[in-house]
Amino acid sequence: MKTALLAIATVLLAAILAPAASAEVSFNFAYSNLSQHGSWLVSAQYGHVWQPREYNRDWNPYYDGHWVYTNMGWAWVSDYQWGAIPYHYGTWISEPNVGWVWIPGRIWAPSWVVFRTGSDYIGWAPVPPGFSIGMSIDMGGPSSFVYVSSRNFLAPRLRASIIPRDRTSVFINNTTVVNNIVIQNNVVVNHGPDYRVVERATGRTIRQEPIENVARVAPFEHVSRAELAVDPARVKHGVRVAEPVPASEPLPVSDKRGNREENTSAAHAPKPSNGRPSAQPNTQEPATPAAAVIPTGAADTSQKAPSAQTPPEKEKAIVEQGARDQANAKAKAEQGAKDQANAKAKADQSAKAQANAKAKADQSAKAQANAKAKADQSAKAQANAKAKADQSAKAQANAKAQADAKAKKAKEQKPEPDKKDPGSEKDTTPGTKEETP
Repeated sequence: MKTALLAIATVLLAAILAPAASAEVSFNFAYSNLSQHGSWLVSAQYGHVWQPREYNRDWNPYYDGHWVYTNMGWAWVSDYQWGAIPYHYGTWISEPNVGWVWIPGRIWAPSWVVFRTGSDYIGWAPVPPGFSIGMSIDMGGPSSFVYVSSRNFLAPRLRASIIPRDRTSVFINNTTVVNNIVIQNNVVVNHGPDYRVVERATGRTIRQEPIENVARVAPFEHVSRAELAVDPARVKHGVRVAEPVPASEPLPVSDKRGNREENTSAAHAPKPSNGRPSAQPNTQEPATPAAAVIPTGAADTSQKAPSAQTPPEKEKAIVEQGARDQANAKAKAEQGAKDQANAKAKADQSAKAQANAKAKADQSAKAQANAKAKADQSAKAQANAKAKADQSAKAQANAKAQADAKAKKAKEQKPEPDKKDPGSEKDTTPGTKEETP
């Protein structure tokens, strides 16, 4: 009898802790599998959040792992044995005075990150907790991005290639946001950077890997596309990255036997790349650091996901609130698109005005150039006329000089008439005699 009861209890416990044959993972499952690897804290804004035991002030959730290009887009493969849940469900955020924490989510993705790409560098950062597929993203600055040189993007251990944070602020002006997270055939896909750009940067040929062949991308042993599919009803109403669990909701009962790792294939993952030994199962409830605890009741309950214990009226209110949130997000996205269109129209109008002004300036410069050319041509004509006049005057002067010289020479060469002595003349007239004195 005891054996039968134990078997029934084991089956019931497995049913509670095991994920459904779909992309969704319950908070109970996440809590049960992550408790021994870190601490559950309380955020005033996001309710129950989790922080890994490896955390320190220099730690970043996207240091230890590598990228694989799959038929679902770019998948992040973590080096941590607990990485199959926090890197494919929910998202990460850096909370003031607490540091990096994980906010639970129910929907699977190959990676919930946004990329920034440039000619020399590629960066990525977790999407914000309010992100829904199809909405625009405000990443709030470059501080949350991790960057590597483009040629190192496919490195098997990226920590060694991460560029120090004090140098990454300059990349914000040299890279462009790439948000290619979409739903295709009811599965979340993150196309991320164009694989051809990565091929050119790395000098490697990239082949698309089936998601079934990639280890540690889901918290169950054999992953298939069908298991990763999102409920079409969820797709219709919008897929959100995170579904925060309010601090007012009691935490699930932990498996005191310490064998939670049996519920996930991530137990067989290698040790973290930072060299720390993997965490051992903890049979006690994880203690929440007092300094990190925020008073219960301050959490934002507007984003709570309906659970099996939620009354129908409250569940309906939650669904309606979610629909309103989606409508508000859509309205904001439409307003943002409208603002961008107006800004583009103003920019186009300004560019057109500048083009017109430039055309007028070019036309004025051309007119001035034509006027100068005419003035130069007139001046040249006047100079030619003066040169001709001077040449004519010179020719006339030369002709006069030649005439004067010729006249002078002719005068000098003309003979003078002979002069006779009056006393020597004799009268030779016939019949006249010469008188003798």
